[in-house]
Amino acid sequence: MQNCKTDKNICIFPKFQGDNEYLLNLYLILKSQFTDVKFVALSPKTMLKNLLKGRRADVLILNWLEDYPCLKKGFLGEAQETLRVILGMLIASLYYRKIIWVRHNYKPHLTHSKFCYSVLCGAIRLFSAQTVTHRSVREFSSQVIPHPLYKKTDANTVAPFDYFIFGNVKPYKNIPMILRNWAPGKELKIIGKCKEEALSNEINRLIKSGLPKVSYENRFLDVEELNGLLSSVTFVILGHEEDSMIVSGTFYHAISFGANVILKDSEYGRSVKEEFPLVHLVANFRDEALSALTPFPREDIIALANRTYADSVILQQWHNLLEH
Repeated sequence: MQNCKTDKNICIFPKFQGDNEYLLNLYLILKSQFTDVKFVALSPKTMLKNLLKGRRADVLILNWLEDYPCLKKGFLGEAQETLRVILGMLIASLYYRKIIWVRHNYKPHLTHSKFCYSVLCGAIRLFSAQTVTHRSVREFSSQVIPHPLYKKTDANTVAPFDYFIFGNVKPYKNIPMILRNWAPGKELKIIGKCKEEALSNEINRLIKSGLPKVSYENRFLDVEELNGLLSSVTFVILGHEEDSMIVSGTFYHAISFGANVILKDSEYGRSVKEEFPLVHLVANFRDEALSALTPFPREDIIALANRTYADSVILQQWHNLLEH
């Protein structure tokens, strides 16, 4: 790839708020090649003002826009927000010369209207020049570009431990199902913020019913603490519903620090293993399945991750897409 930077402005939605490293990593990769990369809000007022002044921007990269309406309570609120977002997309299609939609999930992780979600996805697809996914999918056409790894930070490691579940605690991660299969003698740390009281109560009930070596902390993890835990744990467990997400940031964060990842033997799990062989597939999360696993060396996982998901590989593919 050429060494000089390309004179093109790249706008990324949504704005980085310090809590989603994916956005920051994407920004840093693109910033290494393009002169003008920034985070933006999808503001119809700002775009209209610039259009009236004869100004246009080159590229808008959208992330998770389709999830925003389901943050509203009730069908009416979600429908109104869906129409507002579609209006924003119409104006964006006039203001930006190219719109690229990065689709991370098949459906939102929150309760939502299937009708509103379908209408909004259709509108975003209509106004976008290309849809990007981080793995190949059969359900729709997309350009596959690898997911970035997570950046190394100074981290205080903890005493080595065996099993870990982290990140926001939501129903699609199937934590109660994992706990129902968990052996009482196996250690497991679960750390992540749960905003659904019923789900959090169910997790606590299952632990108290006979899992003395399982700990659950309902809280946010700062990145330094999380990275220290990932540098110390042997196995990270992903029990995610495959019909919900296309890829999981949890997977890329774990392998960035050399943690072994255990996935359900499913279509999603097999697609991950085909791309990244140093993962483990299990039929269930019972003791016999987990005890049969032999961990891969941490340094081997990190080396393969750095080859498979290198910034240079990702940048080259983004460059090809943005320049054509």
